[in-house]
Parts: sequence; structure tokens; C-alpha cells
Amino acid sequence: MKRVVFGDTSAIVAKLVDTERYHEETNRVLRDLLREGGRILTTDYVFDEVVTRVRSVADHAASVKAGEYILGSSVVDMLEIDETVREAAWQKYKKYKDHVFSFTDCTSFAVMEKYKVKVAFTLDSDFAKVGFQTIPSRGKS
Repeated sequence: MKRVVFGDTSAIVAKLVDTERYHEETNRVLRDLLREGGRILTTDYVFDEVVTRVRSVADHAASVKAGEYILGSSVVDMLEIDETVREAAWQKYKKYKDHVFSFTDCTSFAVMEKYKVKVAFTLDSDFAKVGFQTIPSRGKS
């Protein structure tokens, strides 16, 4: 059985933009995962965040390159957020009023629960706060 991890915006951006602080580390982690035959599960919401963030930290060409990388990858499975997941995410968003989770984070949590994915490829410590394991193992706030 192949290892599946959820791909979050923070780690994907760090992997794709060579000026990002954790670029080398995220590349190493991803190489190790793929060497083991692993796969990345992500969503259209994360895709939106990635191309938008890359444009803000780099430029339009880099943003397009990032989008093409995700869309053309043979190891990335991108799900569209449907009504069921959106409703589950909305319930989480309302529940976690003590945390500053984005709605996109809540959709990611809902997808991970639905597909029983326990590990997130992320630099965002919010995933650990709700009980998911993260790679790289330490995250940022």
C-alpha cells in the first residue's frame, strides 16, 4: 500500500520557490516520500493558495510554473472540494473558534479525515494542533 500524505500550501510553496526558507528541507522530504513510492493528496483550494502565494513571493511566471507542476504531476492527486467536504469543513471552522484556522485549513482537515490520511506535508503547525502528524516533523506557526 502506497503512503499518501496531504500536500498543504506552505510546504508546496517552499518546495517550488527556491528562495523560500525551507526550500531544501521540503525538497529532501518530498524526494524521500517519492522514493518510497508515496503520493500527495491535495485539493483545488490548496492549488488556489499555492499559485496565489507563489505569485506574491516570486512572479507570474513562477506562479504559472507552480500550477503546471501540480497539474502535470503524476504523484499529486487533486480533489475538488464538494458540498459534503465543504459542510464538514464549515462545521470545523465554527467549532475551532479558539484557533485562527483558515477555512482552507478546515477543508484540508476534513479531506484528511474523509480519506483517512494521517500525515500532512506542511510547515503549518495548525495540522498538529488538530492531531495530524506533519512532515517535516516541526512546523511553523
